Amino acid sequence: MSRNVSGSATESAYQHLKHLILTSELAPGEELREVALTETTGFGRSPVREALRRLVQEGFVEVRPRQGYRVSVVTLASVQDLFEMRLVLEPVAVELAAQRAPQEELEELHALAHKTYVHGDTLSYERFLQDNREFHVRIAKATGNERLARTLQGLLEEMQRLFFISLGNRDRAAEMVHEHHDLHDALLARDAPRAREIVVQQIEASRARVLEGLVSGTGHPNRAATGIVLADTTAPRRR
Repeated sequence: MSRNVSGSATESAYQHLKHLILTSELAPGEELREVALTETTGFGRSPVREALRRLVQEGFVEVRPRQGYRVSVVTLASVQDLFEMRLVLEPVAVELAAQRAPQEELEELHALAHKTYVHGDTLSYERFLQDNREFHVRIAKATGNERLARTLQGLLEEMQRLFFISLGNRDRAAEMVHEHHDLHDALLARDAPRAREIVVQQIEASRARVLEGLVSGTGHPNRAATGIVLADTTAPRRR
């Protein structure tokens, strides 16, 4: 019985800390100390420690030798890597969905394709990003390829904190809803080439929004402490 309780507490601590990271309440680069997290979250030391270890494995938290933990920093290289991965996965997913997804599953995406947010309302950002992720993941699931859907879901979840930062920079709600409408229409029309073209354009537009949001945020006086590092490194990236 005690093991079940402990496991439940660890899962709750993990979900709570992950939520704080994805919504940037725990900002990139922020120091994480077990004692402080125990006091602020109400979870015990053991669940917090296990949650941090799990977040390290998933790349959301970094271990700093002799210094403890910190939220993983956002670098230009990491942003580009994430968007490159999305450009590999999602065009294939929408193409396959247009070709073979059950019609009823595509029609059920209508409500998600119309979700939006209120600029300046962080709670609506969170709901919108959950709906946005669900929209894209359900398209991937409609292909029948569960491995593809799981991989894309993990990638979009990792990108959520980037999206959250970018939403506050400028009101793009109408633009993003329009993007979802276009993609949904192409899927319903079974136009695989058009669906692929639209999603590539959407990913590139999303990359531009994220980079704009990150760059504009670097002017904030407290930004240096948040671990957003957009300067190029001295060594060229390997390709």
